[in-house]
Amino acid sequence: MLNNFIFAAGTVVNGAATTSSASGATKSGMNPMLMIIVYCIVIFGVLYIFSIRPQKRKEKELQNVRNTIKAGDSVLLANGLYGKVVDVTAECYIVEFGINKGVRVPVLKQEVYAKKEPNLTNKAEEEPVPEKKGLFSLSKKTDTNDITETKEDTKTDK
Repeated sequence: MLNNFIFAAGTVVNGAATTSSASGATKSGMNPMLMIIVYCIVIFGVLYIFSIRPQKRKEKELQNVRNTIKAGDSVLLANGLYGKVVDVTAECYIVEFGINKGVRVPVLKQEVYAKKEPNLTNKAEEEPVPEKKGLFSLSKKTDTNDITETKEDTKTDK
């Protein structure tokens, strides 16, 4: 009943003259509800690939780092403080901060961001350049050839 009403409304809106030509058009087309479901599945798939999966991978790597921390390691906390782990308990680390070695603070394991030594010099740390990964990236052989060509050019200029 409802389907006939929707079909009749569609023929009026589309301006179809006969019902036979309009009925043939509706049989060949996809169900609009099915299109919405397919659209939602595609959107969720794209969201999973570009957002959820990389976040899970980062969380897994961070959990592996947290599991490898033992007493004596320097750690960086999520709030930016550096400290040295003195003891490890079931749900937290006992961390010493700064020069005062008598102060030991329990810190939840989730608050440890990285296993890292503080840089106490005035020199800036050189971060490694990440490798470019893409769908159409060039092979490494061409990059090394470019570097050797520039070295040869500088040698010939001298």
